[in-house]
Amino acid sequence: MDKEDFIPLSVPVLGGNALPYVSECVETEWVSYVGGYVSRFEDDLAVCSGAPHVAAMNSGTSALHIALILAGVGEDDEVVMPAITFVSPANAVRYCGAWPVFVDISSDDWQLDVDEVERFLEHNCESRDGGLFNKITGRRVAALLPVHLLGGLADVDRLAALAQRYDLPLIEDAAEALGAEYKGRKVAEPLPCYPDVRRFVATSFNGNKIITTGGGGALFTYSEGDSTRAKHLSTTAKTDPVEFIHDEVGYNYRMTNMAAALGCAQLEQLDEHIVRKRAIARRYAEQLGNHSCIRIMPGSTDVKATYWLYTVELLGREVMPVIEQLGKKWIQARPLWKPMPQLTYLSKKCHTEEYAVGAALQRCAISLPCSVSLGEDAQQRVSDCLVRILDHE
Repeated sequence: MDKEDFIPLSVPVLGGNALPYVSECVETEWVSYVGGYVSRFEDDLAVCSGAPHVAAMNSGTSALHIALILAGVGEDDEVVMPAITFVSPANAVRYCGAWPVFVDISSDDWQLDVDEVERFLEHNCESRDGGLFNKITGRRVAALLPVHLLGGLADVDRLAALAQRYDLPLIEDAAEALGAEYKGRKVAEPLPCYPDVRRFVATSFNGNKIITTGGGGALFTYSEGDSTRAKHLSTTAKTDPVEFIHDEVGYNYRMTNMAAALGCAQLEQLDEHIVRKRAIARRYAEQLGNHSCIRIMPGSTDVKATYWLYTVELLGREVMPVIEQLGKKWIQARPLWKPMPQLTYLSKKCHTEEYAVGAALQRCAISLPCSVSLGEDAQQRVSDCLVRILDHE
């Protein structure tokens, strides 16, 4: 077995109209954020996500940062988010001078534990001076920021109910969840029972996502005012089409026309990519679900996941030695992210609730190859190698 047999974790699948659309940008020299593909991509995203308004940006982190600004998160505020996530949402909170509050995930679906969020808000916070304040740190709690992990979705309606009860904005990080559905609703479709909750949804088009623009993101909003200001802030807050007049601190966050062109081609393939991802998930469940040392990826019956990264829990096993042995067989796998409270630059000043579920899962969870292009024979090889490793330990 040699490098030609390498099975990557998650790589993009381009094709379709990717080359002609991007070539058009090159041939016409419309390559920056001014170009027809940007608005077209935003329109197409609105259809596939269910969002009323879309602002395309250069990363999911940029979209989160703008959402936090629009939500009014500021210096020394706090934002509630899961202890297990990629680092981007925590960084976006810090960009605003605010601090994350880390809450555990649920063992039932590996998403933000809404019961724990509710307990924190009810018992560790108090309403005063027109806001909600953390009784331990004294900081204002400014927003809820669930991260929809691994292609699934958190319990959006319950989180929206808490946001409404405590008058908090709801900022959802759906970087990993484009194409997923909650109670039959698209990922950014308006909430029918909570229309008054101020809501923002961010997503990502990084190279390993279900569709990619090479690097990019988008912010889904629910009012014309938020959409207009998102686009204004992300184009350096420039107010005049000719003169360089700027009315506030702005950011160079808008998506380029070339990236949007690739995105338009990728969106044409999104439905097919979702079908393939779900088929890969079904096969892994069939191949690994009966092994005594493996717990397959859980999920809620309310959610139709896209299984962005198919992940299993190795019961009673440390994950890194298994990843190393798979690597020797030219199979790429990876652990979950380091818990955010264990990162030293966050641990000293952030309020952290107990996160035993997330900490235990991070030690034992492994993400397996699940590229849209993964063939059945290659997938069977991954499963067989994993089983052999576990059976011979």
